[in-house]
Amino acid sequence: MKKIFGILLIILTLSSCKNEPFCSVNENNAGKEIYDLDEASCFIALKLDKKASDLNLIRNALTAEENYMNKIGLISENPNSENRTEPNTELDVNELVEYALNKEKVELTKNKLLEIYDTEIEYLKFIGVVDE
Repeated sequence: MKKIFGILLIILTLSSCKNEPFCSVNENNAGKEIYDLDEASCFIALKLDKKASDLNLIRNALTAEENYMNKIGLISENPNSENRTEPNTELDVNELVEYALNKEKVELTKNKLLEIYDTEIEYLKFIGVVDE
């Protein structure tokens, strides 16, 4: 009986320590209009109350998004590229999710990807890239 009580006490003690964040977002980056993949991953993980083990999956989802935007021409490695898209081109989130699942093989569900991409908008607002 004492052994079981001891084990339960250890579990409760360890679980009470989980309130410490596993990553942090630099508040000084607010409004700087600089997208940082690691910071975006952390921001989303914290907003969605995810664990440290989810951080890499979120990063993979954001990398897939970047690859997709490169593929359709929304962003380019070469800013002077002549392959510019029309200014009205919009990102279709459903196509992005299908790309992430089928081409990039991101190991998340469709709903989890949608949740990540929706929360990313809050990060974009935080850094000042999109308006309220």
